[in-house]
Amino acid sequence: MDIITRLLIAAASSCAGAFVGLFFSKRVKRRASYYEALLDFIGHVNSEIKFRKNSVKKICEDFLASNQTPFNKNLSEFASTPIPYNMVLSRGVLKKTELEEVRQFLLSLGTLDSETQSLDLELQREKFSAIADKNAKKRTQFSSMYVKLGFLAGLALGIIIL
Repeated sequence: MDIITRLLIAAASSCAGAFVGLFFSKRVKRRASYYEALLDFIGHVNSEIKFRKNSVKKICEDFLASNQTPFNKNLSEFASTPIPYNMVLSRGVLKKTELEEVRQFLLSLGTLDSETQSLDLELQREKFSAIADKNAKKRTQFSSMYVKLGFLAGLALGIIIL
């Protein structure tokens, strides 16, 4: 093999590694933005319940129309399910336990009177806020690191192949 072929192999493996790192970086970012959107939705529901007293389906439709977030897919699945207890949410970037927590939260909407529902929403906000903070820290710590590590791993693989 001549030197140009070797350099091309090293460059190609470095780029492939960087793309793998970019995939993991985007996954961390999507998780963080999912929880940010979930917190926005909780605030939206709380304000709607306090002031307008619309139905849960109408509140979900209003939020879906006004925002384009990663949380929208799960929210639209909830809003379009005729019998909510049979609802199946797509997993997306969430872990199974996190998805079940979101599912339980969505199922709890509209089951209580407005005062109790408002208090429950504040408790849910605190719980999901802790998870959102953890994911935001992960985003700042690991997002760029994944891309750099992927690039370096690809470069190391390219050098080993040579």
